[in-house]
Amino acid sequence: MARSIEPYDPDHDGILEIEEVHPNFVEVYFVPPEHRLVEAGLDPKKANSYRTKLLDINGQHNFLTIYPISTFGNRPDFLKPKYGRIERITLDDPNIIFGFDMAVPPTPAEVRDVLENLPSTFTKDYAYGLGLAKPYRFIINAVEALSDCTEIVITGKHATGPAPDGHGIFYIATQNFEQARLELNKIDRHTDSARRAVKWTAAHNILAERLGVPMLDPKAGRHPYRKLFTTVAEGKQDLSEEDQNAVIGALTRHAADIADHQPEKLAKLRGDIELVTLEALIIRYERMLGENQVEACWQEFFNENPFILNMAFGYPVIKVRNQASVGGRKLSGDGEKITDFLVKNSLTNNTAIFEIKTPQTSMLNRTPFRDGVYTPAAELSGSINQALDQKYQFQKQIAQIKDNTRLYDIESYAVHCCLVIGRTPEGDDQKKSFELFRRNSKDVEIVTFDELLEKLKQLSAFLRAAEEQTS
Repeated sequence: MARSIEPYDPDHDGILEIEEVHPNFVEVYFVPPEHRLVEAGLDPKKANSYRTKLLDINGQHNFLTIYPISTFGNRPDFLKPKYGRIERITLDDPNIIFGFDMAVPPTPAEVRDVLENLPSTFTKDYAYGLGLAKPYRFIINAVEALSDCTEIVITGKHATGPAPDGHGIFYIATQNFEQARLELNKIDRHTDSARRAVKWTAAHNILAERLGVPMLDPKAGRHPYRKLFTTVAEGKQDLSEEDQNAVIGALTRHAADIADHQPEKLAKLRGDIELVTLEALIIRYERMLGENQVEACWQEFFNENPFILNMAFGYPVIKVRNQASVGGRKLSGDGEKITDFLVKNSLTNNTAIFEIKTPQTSMLNRTPFRDGVYTPAAELSGSINQALDQKYQFQKQIAQIKDNTRLYDIESYAVHCCLVIGRTPEGDDQKKSFELFRRNSKDVEIVTFDELLEKLKQLSAFLRAAEEQTS
């Protein structure tokens, strides 16, 4: 016989129904709300036909089983298991089932108490789908990477590992589960602390520089994790030897546990570091755009972060050399042609030439040539001819360059030229004139500094959304 459990808000959260299977054993089901069914393109009048199991509460054998499902109608896995392979999480250790006194709660309020009194490792609001809370999702990922099991049992009765009978159960000993929880919490604390320190310092330095006040370095802290996060958040590529040894030592001490229980943690840590580094890089890029930096500063910036140049193309490139000689030397010894960056397609070895100017470079003449038509500024057209001359010299002397440099894996089939210069013009007529000009520049691809910044921001937003989607 089914009886409804009064929800917090049935219209918003959906309805829970509880069925008694036999004395002291009940099953709890979720009936989705109308707005979730509408989002999923399902008939809200047939809500009861979409009810899905959420819980087994067994007082006789002292266990509670959670069925983690997706409860959001706008997701393709609506009402399906929200993890990749794990379909059930069972708690059979009374020490971690707070509020569960080995008897099925007789009232709806006491059923909710069971959920509310679960450890903080778990999601407690059924409207958001039960299971492990977002910061601990990596435990699920680790189990799925280490086994083909479909159920996790957190227990005080078995050692950690797959059940020997092959029934698809992965046991996690209570002490190992607690160890994983504490370690993940520790990483989150150090990450948050480092992020706050770097953001505070970045905001302070932007204002301090304009006031002529000395700028600060973020406080790295003592813990090697904190130092690591702070360093990458600043956009630095290298740690001091002392810090490298400290980080390696800390990770080495946990190597066995990571390898045995949570290999996905390292992958997640790397992803977090890369994302924080990218966000710090965007802050640095924006700060440089607001300053009158010379060409050399921008060349150094791209030399430190060559992946930004990759985004100017639709194919994979790797840097061959910065400040590369492409020929053109006269008998007197002068006139050497130097390109800012020589890169190549990592699959075909075809080369490309990058010429880096500054965001302050004029793009169009201020006075229109005709009504609504603007011509390219001398700095823009001159930079294009400079890149074309470098291409000409490089193609003419490619054989000698290969011999002199012993770089034999570069080719000049169709040398691509890319010019990073100026900012996107303001005004509709100026934008139109600029696009008409550069789209007809078939031999030199023109990219503005603010366009590269926008690509970085889009990449950051994409990675952040992907992280949230998988968390």
